[in-house]
Amino acid sequence: MRLIVWIFIIGLLMVGSQEALADEKSSNSHPRRITMHLQEYRFEPAQITLKVGEEVELTLINDGKVMHEFITEALQTLSVAVVINGIVTETLGVAELEIPPHTQAVLRFTPEIPGEFLIACRARSPKDHFKEGMAGRLLIR
Repeated sequence: MRLIVWIFIIGLLMVGSQEALADEKSSNSHPRRITMHLQEYRFEPAQITLKVGEEVELTLINDGKVMHEFITEALQTLSVAVVINGIVTETLGVAELEIPPHTQAVLRFTPEIPGEFLIACRARSPKDHFKEGMAGRLLIR
């Protein structure tokens, strides 16, 4: 009987240490870093491919002279950390983000649902950005 108890205890210790190692790996893992530039009137790159379950840090840099928007349905139901000027805001869902000229915003999230999602800028000053071609794609596989 004692032998069975010891085997059970050793098994629990092994499982616990494996779980601790898995937790340590996930906490030490680094997000995939991607930079997207917003310019008159395009996103560069115009297409980004991500993986479901892959932690992402997406840096959006407005290199333009006017305010641009980052709009996509892909982030509307996700927990997203938004960092602007060093200030972090945790939010459930991001539908639209306005980024002033010469400013950057960082979005940290983990995609959960695969699909192909439109990225758009719907700003209208001095021209309609979307009509001028400011659109892209976010592919999640």
